[in-house]
Amino acid sequence: MVFNVMFHVERRYSLFFRIVMAVLFSVILSQPAHAGVTDSEMASHMAYLLGERFYPDSLSVTVKESRAYAEMRGVTLSGIRIDSMRLDALLAYKDAALSDDVDSLASLIGYSKGELILLEDDVNAYFDENEQRGFSKLRFDFSPTGFKANGVFSAEFIFTLRIRLEARGVLELKRDGVYLEDVAIYVENIKQPDSLTKKIVSRVNPLLEFSDIPFKVKFDTMTMSDSSAKMSGSPEKMADGSTAVWEGGAAQ
Repeated sequence: MVFNVMFHVERRYSLFFRIVMAVLFSVILSQPAHAGVTDSEMASHMAYLLGERFYPDSLSVTVKESRAYAEMRGVTLSGIRIDSMRLDALLAYKDAALSDDVDSLASLIGYSKGELILLEDDVNAYFDENEQRGFSKLRFDFSPTGFKANGVFSAEFIFTLRIRLEARGVLELKRDGVYLEDVAIYVENIKQPDSLTKKIVSRVNPLLEFSDIPFKVKFDTMTMSDSSAKMSGSPEKMADGSTAVWEGGAAQ
């Protein structure tokens, strides 16, 4: 009889212990990725880091639990101004001790879907101010089907050769950036050989590099208009959460 009583007590204790442990694991797993840090603190922290990294014209960050959403205007990538940048991110940071090191963005953001809008005017402004890569007076004309460009290309042989050329092609979204592809180059309306075309295009590609973004961002599609190119991974704006803005070196 004593043995049976003890057996039942042990079974009940074991069952109770398993239930307690299951509840504890459930609570732990349900905690946000930034346990110990409030949504408001995380929003301010991310606004500071993104602001220090990109120095945009404007920036806002919204955080709710393990998700963050950021909107920026006037970001610079590869020296070219980006009109707008949006990020829909999952946070991976599990330590309450947040770092002010901008490089910590790589460990803070586990995964993100992004959207960039690149204006034709900003591409042309970049080449107006930067006569490099062998080009001067290079100007792009965007369209829904691709681009046209014209300018002067300089190459050093025994002497400096300057060629006024026209190019036609498409902008192609790749994993590491935006490239000029399917390019045909004309000099005085005569199509140039592929060897010369590849040499000239290699001076420009990639037009935009994603390596300036210090964390993983997914872009799925590219669409063009007469004035812009949009690279998008379909980020979704958050309906609520804690929001912080960045203004010239400080998160508000």
